[in-house]
Amino acid sequence: MTTRLGSLFRRDPADVQGAYFLLTGLWPLLHLRSFSRVTGPKPEGWLVKTVGGLVSAIGVTLLSARRHGRVTPELRQLAITSALSLLIIDVYYAGKRRLSPVYLGDAVLEAALVAAQWRARADVPVKVLPRRRPPPPSLSGAGVHGRWDILPGESRDMSGRLDKVAEGSMASFPASDPPSFMG
Repeated sequence: MTTRLGSLFRRDPADVQGAYFLLTGLWPLLHLRSFSRVTGPKPEGWLVKTVGGLVSAIGVTLLSARRHGRVTPELRQLAITSALSLLIIDVYYAGKRRLSPVYLGDAVLEAALVAAQWRARADVPVKVLPRRRPPPPSLSGAGVHGRWDILPGESRDMSGRLDKVAEGSMASFPASDPPSFMG
């Protein structure tokens, strides 16, 4: 095995899959004619470009996460399920002769990516973040007294005592709680 190929197998699969998805996703976006020449004619160019855009977006996300050291279990799951989806589509439609046999080669690469990501999934330590305490209710729009249980038509004075508000009456508002519509 050459040293280049050996170093490829030692890399994080997020790097390999990210680069592969980015390149194969951008190809139909940049030059649909050469893509169709290699993979066979496509009646729906817009659909090929849409899939290419989505695949390249996954590739960029995987590359970015790997570069920043944040390949989470959720990103591994995205990598596995996206490669597995493409693998199933490649095999199914190439078997029905709706896709070129070139897609069977892509299916082999997708299977290798699924296996590599599955293996890497076990190597990633899962870090459980401590649960944050929620902010005080008064900072979340619950009012001065931090109460969520004030019903429509009710108000509280500064000491927290319940002050019933008569519907439509300006006189029933305490001085500490004037209506928002003055005029």
